[in-house]
Amino acid sequence: MACSVTFEKLITFLRMHLVFACCWPLPPTATKMQITYDKFFRLFNGLHSMLMICAVTYRIISQYDNILVIMQLGCVLGTLCEVPLQIYLFMQQYDRLQNVILKMENYSKHANPTERDVIQEYINKYIVIYGMMLILMTVTLVALILVPLVLAHPVLELEYPFSIDYQPMKGIIYLHQSFALYQVYAQVCATVFLALLLWFSTARFEILANKFRMATEHSDWKACIREHQELLRFAKQVTLSISHVTLSSLGVSTITVIFSGLTFLGQFPMFVKMQYSIVCCSSLAKVFLCTWPADHLMSMSSYVGDAAYNSSWYEHGVATQKIMLYTLFRAQRPVIVSVPGLVAALSLQHYASYVSMAFSYLTSFRAILSTDVD
Repeated sequence: MACSVTFEKLITFLRMHLVFACCWPLPPTATKMQITYDKFFRLFNGLHSMLMICAVTYRIISQYDNILVIMQLGCVLGTLCEVPLQIYLFMQQYDRLQNVILKMENYSKHANPTERDVIQEYINKYIVIYGMMLILMTVTLVALILVPLVLAHPVLELEYPFSIDYQPMKGIIYLHQSFALYQVYAQVCATVFLALLLWFSTARFEILANKFRMATEHSDWKACIREHQELLRFAKQVTLSISHVTLSSLGVSTITVIFSGLTFLGQFPMFVKMQYSIVCCSSLAKVFLCTWPADHLMSMSSYVGDAAYNSSWYEHGVATQKIMLYTLFRAQRPVIVSVPGLVAALSLQHYASYVSMAFSYLTSFRAILSTDVD
Protein backbone atom coordinates (compact mmCIF):
# COMPACT_ATOMS: atom_id res chain seq x y z
CA MET A 1 0.00 0.00 0.00
CA ALA A 2 2.80 2.39 0.92
CA CYS A 3 4.53 2.07 -2.45
CA SER A 4 1.40 3.08 -4.36
CA VAL A 5 0.85 6.27 -2.36
CA THR A 6 2.64 9.22 -3.94
CA PHE A 7 3.08 12.64 -2.40
CA GLU A 8 0.51 14.15 -4.76
CA LYS A 9 -2.06 11.46 -3.87
CA LEU A 10 -1.41 12.02 -0.18
CA ILE A 11 -2.03 15.76 -0.49
CA THR A 12 -5.23 15.18 -2.46
CA PHE A 13 -6.51 12.67 0.10
CA LEU A 14 -5.81 14.91 3.08
CA ARG A 15 -7.34 17.95 1.39
CA MET A 16 -10.58 16.03 0.89
CA HIS A 17 -10.54 14.13 4.19
CA LEU A 18 -9.95 17.23 6.32
CA VAL A 19 -12.58 19.46 4.75
CA PHE A 20 -14.52 19.83 8.02
CA ALA A 21 -11.33 20.52 9.98
CA CYS A 22 -11.10 23.81 8.05
CA CYS A 23 -7.32 23.56 8.15
CA TRP A 24 -6.51 23.46 4.44
CA PRO A 25 -6.56 26.92 2.80
CA LEU A 26 -7.76 27.60 -0.71
CA PRO A 27 -5.16 28.05 -3.48
CA PRO A 28 -4.17 31.64 -4.38
CA THR A 29 -6.14 31.26 -7.63
CA ALA A 30 -9.47 30.81 -5.80
CA THR A 31 -12.33 32.98 -7.02
CA LYS A 32 -14.24 35.45 -4.85
CA MET A 33 -17.17 33.05 -4.77
CA GLN A 34 -14.96 30.24 -3.49
CA ILE A 35 -13.43 32.49 -0.84
CA THR A 36 -16.89 33.62 0.31
CA TYR A 37 -18.12 30.03 0.46
CA ASP A 38 -15.01 28.99 2.41
CA LYS A 39 -15.55 31.75 5.01
CA PHE A 40 -19.23 30.82 5.36
CA PHE A 41 -18.29 27.15 5.73
CA ARG A 42 -15.79 27.92 8.50
CA LEU A 43 -18.36 30.14 10.22
CA PHE A 44 -21.01 27.41 10.03
CA ASN A 45 -18.67 24.81 11.55
CA GLY A 46 -17.61 27.16 14.30
CA LEU A 47 -21.19 28.15 15.21
CA HIS A 48 -22.38 24.54 15.19
CA SER A 49 -19.64 23.51 17.60
CA MET A 50 -20.49 26.50 19.80
CA LEU A 51 -24.11 25.34 19.99
CA MET A 52 -22.90 21.94 21.15
CA ILE A 53 -20.64 23.57 23.73
CA CYS A 54 -23.63 25.55 25.04
CA ALA A 55 -25.66 22.33 25.35
CA VAL A 56 -22.89 20.58 27.32
CA THR A 57 -22.37 23.66 29.51
CA TYR A 58 -26.12 23.79 30.25
CA ARG A 59 -26.00 20.15 31.33
CA ILE A 60 -23.01 20.81 33.61
CA ILE A 61 -24.74 23.80 35.22
CA SER A 62 -27.94 21.85 35.79
CA GLN A 63 -25.95 19.01 37.40
CA TYR A 64 -23.42 21.12 39.28
CA ASP A 65 -23.84 19.01 42.43
CA ASN A 66 -23.13 15.71 40.63
CA ILE A 67 -19.37 15.31 40.50
CA LEU A 68 -19.48 12.15 38.40
CA VAL A 69 -21.51 13.87 35.67
CA ILE A 70 -19.20 16.88 35.75
CA MET A 71 -16.16 14.62 35.30
CA GLN A 72 -17.78 12.91 32.33
CA LEU A 73 -18.99 16.07 30.64
CA GLY A 74 -15.74 17.90 31.40
CA CYS A 75 -14.00 15.55 28.98
CA VAL A 76 -16.69 16.14 26.35
CA LEU A 77 -16.50 19.91 26.81
CA GLY A 78 -12.72 19.89 26.45
CA THR A 79 -12.79 18.03 23.15
CA LEU A 80 -15.61 20.21 21.80
CA CYS A 81 -13.79 23.43 22.67
CA GLU A 82 -10.95 22.35 20.39
CA VAL A 83 -13.19 22.62 17.32
CA PRO A 84 -13.91 26.39 17.28
CA LEU A 85 -10.51 27.14 18.79
CA GLN A 86 -8.56 25.38 16.04
CA ILE A 87 -10.83 26.70 13.30
CA TYR A 88 -10.01 30.20 14.56
CA LEU A 89 -6.28 29.47 14.81
CA PHE A 90 -6.16 27.96 11.31
CA MET A 91 -7.98 31.04 10.04
CA GLN A 92 -5.43 33.29 11.75
CA GLN A 93 -2.63 31.44 9.92
CA TYR A 94 -4.54 31.25 6.63
CA ASP A 95 -2.12 33.31 4.50
CA ARG A 96 0.96 31.68 5.96
CA LEU A 97 -0.43 28.17 5.48
CA GLN A 98 -1.48 29.04 1.95
CA ASN A 99 2.07 30.14 1.15
CA VAL A 100 3.60 27.05 2.79
CA ILE A 101 1.34 24.64 0.93
CA LEU A 102 1.94 26.43 -2.37
CA LYS A 103 5.71 26.09 -1.92
CA MET A 104 5.33 22.46 -0.89
CA GLU A 105 3.30 21.60 -3.98
CA ASN A 106 5.63 23.54 -6.29
CA TYR A 107 8.65 21.77 -4.83
CA SER A 108 6.98 18.42 -5.39
CA LYS A 109 6.22 19.25 -9.02
CA HIS A 110 9.78 20.34 -9.83
CA ALA A 111 11.67 17.82 -7.70
CA ASN A 112 14.22 15.65 -9.48
CA PRO A 113 14.09 11.84 -9.19
CA THR A 114 16.58 11.75 -6.32
CA GLU A 115 14.61 14.28 -4.30
CA ARG A 116 11.34 12.48 -5.02
CA ASP A 117 12.90 9.22 -3.86
CA VAL A 118 13.73 10.73 -0.46
CA ILE A 119 10.20 12.12 -0.06
CA GLN A 120 8.73 8.79 -1.15
CA GLU A 121 10.94 7.01 1.37
CA TYR A 122 9.43 9.11 4.15
CA ILE A 123 5.92 8.34 2.89
CA ASN A 124 6.59 4.61 2.75
CA LYS A 125 8.15 4.68 6.21
CA TYR A 126 5.43 6.53 8.11
CA ILE A 127 2.20 6.17 6.16
CA VAL A 128 1.26 2.87 7.84
CA ILE A 129 1.40 4.44 11.31
CA TYR A 130 -0.63 7.50 10.39
CA GLY A 131 -2.95 5.42 8.23
CA MET A 132 -3.68 3.13 11.17
CA MET A 133 -4.34 6.16 13.33
CA LEU A 134 -6.90 7.46 10.83
CA ILE A 135 -8.53 4.03 10.52
CA LEU A 136 -8.81 3.59 14.29
CA MET A 137 -10.24 7.07 14.69
CA THR A 138 -12.76 6.41 11.92
CA VAL A 139 -13.85 3.11 13.48
CA THR A 140 -14.21 4.84 16.86
CA LEU A 141 -16.33 7.60 15.32
CA VAL A 142 -18.60 5.12 13.57
CA ALA A 143 -19.01 3.13 16.79
CA LEU A 144 -19.83 6.23 18.84
CA ILE A 145 -22.47 7.25 16.32
CA LEU A 146 -24.04 3.86 15.55
CA VAL A 147 -24.01 2.21 19.00
CA PRO A 148 -26.58 4.70 20.41
CA LEU A 149 -28.94 3.66 17.61
CA VAL A 150 -28.66 0.03 18.68
CA LEU A 151 -29.03 0.82 22.38
CA ALA A 152 -31.79 3.38 21.72
CA HIS A 153 -30.27 6.25 23.68
CA PRO A 154 -28.76 9.61 22.65
CA VAL A 155 -25.18 9.99 21.55
CA LEU A 156 -24.64 12.21 24.61
CA GLU A 157 -26.88 12.39 27.68
CA LEU A 158 -27.62 16.11 27.65
CA GLU A 159 -30.40 18.38 28.83
CA TYR A 160 -32.05 21.13 26.83
CA PRO A 161 -34.29 24.03 27.91
CA PHE A 162 -37.05 22.57 25.73
CA SER A 163 -38.70 19.20 25.21
CA ILE A 164 -36.92 16.69 22.95
CA ASP A 165 -39.13 13.65 23.61
CA TYR A 166 -40.83 13.64 20.24
CA GLN A 167 -40.05 13.28 16.56
CA PRO A 168 -38.54 14.86 14.57
CA MET A 169 -36.78 16.60 17.47
CA LYS A 170 -35.11 13.36 18.57
CA GLY A 171 -33.74 12.87 15.07
CA ILE A 172 -32.50 16.46 14.89
CA ILE A 173 -30.72 16.14 18.23
CA TYR A 174 -29.16 12.86 17.14
CA LEU A 175 -27.87 14.40 13.89
CA HIS A 176 -26.67 17.49 15.77
CA GLN A 177 -24.67 15.45 18.27
CA SER A 178 -23.35 13.06 15.62
CA PHE A 179 -22.10 15.93 13.48
CA ALA A 180 -20.44 17.47 16.55
CA LEU A 181 -18.57 14.19 17.09
CA TYR A 182 -17.52 14.25 13.44
CA GLN A 183 -16.16 17.77 13.89
CA VAL A 184 -14.08 16.60 16.85
CA TYR A 185 -12.89 13.65 14.76
CA ALA A 186 -11.88 16.01 11.93
CA GLN A 187 -9.84 18.21 14.28
CA VAL A 188 -8.07 15.18 15.73
CA CYS A 189 -7.26 13.98 12.22
CA ALA A 190 -5.89 17.46 11.43
CA THR A 191 -2.83 16.28 13.37
CA VAL A 192 -1.88 14.36 10.24
CA PHE A 193 -1.89 17.64 8.30
CA LEU A 194 0.47 19.22 10.82
CA ALA A 195 2.67 16.13 10.74
CA LEU A 196 2.76 16.26 6.91
CA LEU A 197 4.23 19.78 6.98
CA LEU A 198 6.84 18.74 9.55
CA TRP A 199 7.83 15.50 7.81
CA PHE A 200 8.09 17.33 4.46
CA SER A 201 10.40 19.92 6.01
CA THR A 202 12.46 17.11 7.53
CA ALA A 203 12.71 15.36 4.16
CA ARG A 204 13.98 18.56 2.55
CA PHE A 205 16.69 18.92 5.20
CA GLU A 206 17.79 15.34 4.50
CA ILE A 207 17.86 16.07 0.76
CA LEU A 208 20.02 19.12 1.43
CA ALA A 209 22.36 17.11 3.66
CA ASN A 210 22.86 14.64 0.81
CA LYS A 211 23.68 17.52 -1.54
CA PHE A 212 26.26 18.89 0.89
CA ARG A 213 27.96 15.49 1.08
CA MET A 214 28.10 15.29 -2.72
CA ALA A 215 29.30 18.87 -3.27
CA THR A 216 32.78 19.06 -4.82
CA GLU A 217 32.93 22.48 -6.47
CA HIS A 218 32.69 26.00 -5.09
CA SER A 219 29.54 26.59 -7.14
CA ASP A 220 27.95 23.48 -5.62
CA TRP A 221 28.48 24.76 -2.10
CA LYS A 222 27.11 28.19 -3.00
CA ALA A 223 23.97 26.53 -4.38
CA CYS A 224 23.64 24.47 -1.20
CA ILE A 225 24.04 27.58 0.94
CA ARG A 226 21.29 29.36 -0.98
CA GLU A 227 19.01 26.35 -0.66
CA HIS A 228 19.79 26.16 3.06
CA GLN A 229 18.75 29.79 3.53
CA GLU A 230 15.55 29.23 1.57
CA LEU A 231 14.78 26.05 3.50
CA LEU A 232 15.30 27.80 6.84
CA ARG A 233 12.79 30.48 5.82
CA PHE A 234 10.33 27.79 4.74
CA ALA A 235 10.77 25.82 7.97
CA LYS A 236 10.25 29.00 10.00
CA GLN A 237 6.96 29.63 8.20
CA VAL A 238 5.90 26.04 8.92
CA THR A 239 6.71 26.24 12.62
CA LEU A 240 5.05 29.64 13.02
CA SER A 241 1.90 28.45 11.26
CA ILE A 242 1.40 25.41 13.48
CA SER A 243 2.89 26.48 16.83
CA HIS A 244 -0.29 27.91 18.37
CA VAL A 245 -2.42 25.11 16.92
CA THR A 246 -0.07 22.66 18.60
CA LEU A 247 -0.31 24.59 21.86
CA SER A 248 -4.11 24.46 21.78
CA SER A 249 -3.93 20.74 21.06
CA LEU A 250 -1.65 20.24 24.07
CA GLY A 251 -3.96 22.19 26.35
CA VAL A 252 -7.14 20.48 25.22
CA SER A 253 -5.50 17.06 25.31
CA THR A 254 -4.38 17.66 28.89
CA ILE A 255 -7.95 18.47 29.94
CA THR A 256 -9.26 15.47 28.01
CA VAL A 257 -6.74 13.07 29.55
CA ILE A 258 -7.56 14.27 33.07
CA PHE A 259 -11.36 14.09 32.79
CA SER A 260 -11.44 10.93 30.68
CA GLY A 261 -9.11 9.30 33.20
CA LEU A 262 -11.35 10.37 36.07
CA THR A 263 -14.35 9.01 34.20
CA PHE A 264 -12.58 5.71 33.62
CA LEU A 265 -11.69 5.46 37.31
CA GLY A 266 -15.15 6.60 38.45
CA GLN A 267 -18.34 4.65 39.07
CA PHE A 268 -19.61 4.44 35.51
CA PRO A 269 -20.87 1.54 33.37
CA MET A 270 -18.20 -0.43 31.54
CA PHE A 271 -19.42 0.84 28.17
CA VAL A 272 -18.88 4.44 29.28
CA LYS A 273 -15.44 3.61 30.68
CA MET A 274 -14.45 2.02 27.39
CA GLN A 275 -15.57 5.12 25.51
CA TYR A 276 -13.50 7.47 27.62
CA SER A 277 -10.47 5.22 27.76
CA ILE A 278 -10.45 5.40 23.95
CA VAL A 279 -10.73 9.20 24.16
CA CYS A 280 -7.79 9.30 26.59
CA CYS A 281 -5.60 7.12 24.37
CA SER A 282 -6.57 9.14 21.29
CA SER A 283 -5.56 12.39 22.99
CA LEU A 284 -2.15 11.00 23.94
CA ALA A 285 -1.63 9.54 20.46
CA LYS A 286 -2.67 12.81 18.80
CA VAL A 287 0.00 14.77 20.65
CA PHE A 288 2.63 12.10 20.03
CA LEU A 289 2.01 11.95 16.27
CA CYS A 290 2.71 15.68 16.07
CA THR A 291 5.60 15.72 18.54
CA TRP A 292 7.41 12.88 16.77
CA PRO A 293 8.03 14.73 13.45
CA ALA A 294 8.81 17.95 15.34
CA ASP A 295 11.57 16.13 17.23
CA HIS A 296 12.84 14.58 14.00
CA LEU A 297 12.88 17.98 12.28
CA MET A 298 14.96 19.39 15.12
CA SER A 299 17.52 16.60 14.71
CA MET A 300 17.64 16.69 10.91
CA SER A 301 18.05 20.47 10.72
CA SER A 302 21.17 20.10 12.88
CA TYR A 303 22.35 17.12 10.83
CA VAL A 304 22.78 19.43 7.83
CA GLY A 305 25.70 21.02 9.67
CA ASP A 306 27.28 17.61 10.24
CA ALA A 307 26.89 16.74 6.56
CA ALA A 308 28.46 20.04 5.52
CA TYR A 309 31.34 19.57 7.95
CA ASN A 310 32.02 16.02 6.72
CA SER A 311 32.24 17.16 3.09
CA SER A 312 35.53 18.05 1.39
CA TRP A 313 35.23 21.84 1.91
CA TYR A 314 38.70 21.96 3.48
CA GLU A 315 40.28 20.99 0.14
CA HIS A 316 39.15 24.23 -1.48
CA GLY A 317 40.01 27.88 -1.15
CA VAL A 318 39.31 30.40 1.56
CA ALA A 319 36.15 31.65 -0.18
CA THR A 320 34.57 28.20 0.05
CA GLN A 321 35.63 27.81 3.68
CA LYS A 322 34.10 31.17 4.60
CA ILE A 323 30.67 30.42 3.16
CA MET A 324 30.75 26.98 4.77
CA LEU A 325 31.56 28.49 8.17
CA TYR A 326 28.27 30.40 8.27
CA THR A 327 26.33 27.21 7.54
CA LEU A 328 28.09 25.37 10.36
CA PHE A 329 27.26 28.17 12.81
CA ARG A 330 23.64 28.39 11.69
CA ALA A 331 23.11 24.62 11.84
CA GLN A 332 23.96 24.71 15.53
CA ARG A 333 20.54 26.34 16.10
CA PRO A 334 18.02 23.64 15.14
CA VAL A 335 14.57 24.37 13.76
CA ILE A 336 12.07 23.95 16.59
CA VAL A 337 8.32 24.25 17.08
CA SER A 338 7.90 26.53 20.06
CA VAL A 339 5.64 29.07 21.73
CA PRO A 340 7.66 31.66 23.65
CA GLY A 341 7.03 31.44 27.37
CA LEU A 342 4.89 28.29 27.10
CA VAL A 343 6.57 25.61 25.00
CA ALA A 344 10.35 25.87 24.72
CA ALA A 345 10.63 23.14 22.09
CA LEU A 346 8.16 20.50 20.97
CA SER A 347 10.15 17.28 21.26
CA LEU A 348 9.88 13.74 22.56
CA GLN A 349 11.42 14.92 25.82
CA HIS A 350 8.68 17.54 26.10
CA TYR A 351 6.09 14.86 25.29
CA ALA A 352 7.37 12.70 28.14
CA SER A 353 7.08 15.69 30.48
CA TYR A 354 3.60 16.40 29.15
CA VAL A 355 2.41 12.83 29.83
CA SER A 356 3.93 12.91 33.30
CA MET A 357 2.27 16.25 34.07
CA ALA A 358 -1.14 15.11 32.75
CA PHE A 359 -1.13 11.97 34.89
CA SER A 360 0.09 13.94 37.90
CA TYR A 361 -2.92 16.23 37.52
CA LEU A 362 -5.12 13.17 37.10
CA THR A 363 -3.82 11.64 40.31
CA SER A 364 -4.27 14.89 42.21
CA PHE A 365 -7.84 15.43 40.97
CA ARG A 366 -8.72 11.82 41.74
CA ALA A 367 -7.43 12.19 45.31
CA ILE A 368 -9.41 15.41 45.80
CA LEU A 369 -12.66 14.23 44.22
CA SER A 370 -12.68 10.74 45.68
CA THR A 371 -13.53 12.16 49.10
CA ASP A 372 -16.46 14.16 47.69
CA VAL A 373 -17.78 11.20 45.73
CA ASP A 374 -17.72 9.00 48.83
